[in-house]
Amino acid sequence: MIGRRRKDLFWFVCSILFLWLAGLLLLVIKFHRYDQHIPSEHLIGNRATNVKSLEERGLPFSFLVIGDTHIRQQATALIKKASKADHVSFMIILGDFVKKPNIWNHRYFLTEMTKELNLHFPVFLVPGNHDIDYTFSGAGEEGRVTPEVFNSLYGSMNFDFAFNGCLFVICGVDTENQASYLNYLRDILSKKGTGKRHIFLFIHHPPRGVGMAGSFPLPYEKEFFSLLEAHRVTSCFFGDYHAYWRGQRRGTNLIISGGGGRLMKWQPEWGKFHHILRITVDEDMIREEMIILKGEVFSLRGLRKWVFIHLSPILKGRDWVLYSGVILFLSLGTFSVACLITSLRRKSY
Repeated sequence: MIGRRRKDLFWFVCSILFLWLAGLLLLVIKFHRYDQHIPSEHLIGNRATNVKSLEERGLPFSFLVIGDTHIRQQATALIKKASKADHVSFMIILGDFVKKPNIWNHRYFLTEMTKELNLHFPVFLVPGNHDIDYTFSGAGEEGRVTPEVFNSLYGSMNFDFAFNGCLFVICGVDTENQASYLNYLRDILSKKGTGKRHIFLFIHHPPRGVGMAGSFPLPYEKEFFSLLEAHRVTSCFFGDYHAYWRGQRRGTNLIISGGGGRLMKWQPEWGKFHHILRITVDEDMIREEMIILKGEVFSLRGLRKWVFIHLSPILKGRDWVLYSGVILFLSLGTFSVACLITSLRRKSY
């Protein structure tokens, strides 16, 4: 009797295990196929075509700002929530929108933005230290995203556009040529800053003067602050530090908004929460609204992300491995169920 019970339990466990593995592989196949059709034309990146898609309807207008999203499901939930508001014209991500600077992370980011979120407005990108590998020499990990690859995916690292009488400037800090962002900023402000209603600036790395440590402080800080003051920059947004902070220096608002995705355990609790900013520009004032994500977000998106980034590069057209696994586990599961039924029937006689 004891032996028969053990045998029944064995076939029962095998049935559950093999059928579960078959179902899991079917889910993996679905997620693996998720990256096959990224739209050739989309609104993600720093391109003139995305600027042309902006509709100037006058004031008020709003734009969204979020930082350090790292393709996490918290960021997706925040963007979905914030994009439902009225008068949202575009969004700017303050860098570190992927976890690692390889092509599979960037492909997953583009897939999430174009297929999962499918936003109706442009998304402009500030390059962060996780988004580009500035030191890649061509050896080592395949598919590293260099500045040249970044430009081919999204457009220029340094970018500017005018909208409703305001100037928006995005600066990427090249670790191998740190002065380049400052030269670009100086040139744009001198040529396009005059007569603008407001000037908004977006950089990933905060300056040392704000007191919030990131991967490294903004280089040429003194010259940077001189430019802000000389051209009366309205607001400057930073990421890199995974929290929220706000201050002001000689008339310029300094805002750190790096709470889009991963929060760091070592950081103090103040300002450490998931958030996205909605900035509304009106005739006489600028309103800053913070949209906060309460509680945890759970979905199968984490598994989909892992399959996409880690498993897809290994398979590279060898989908037959996954389908063979499904057939194998379904066969073993069916055989185990049949053995269990047979054993139970014998037991009943």
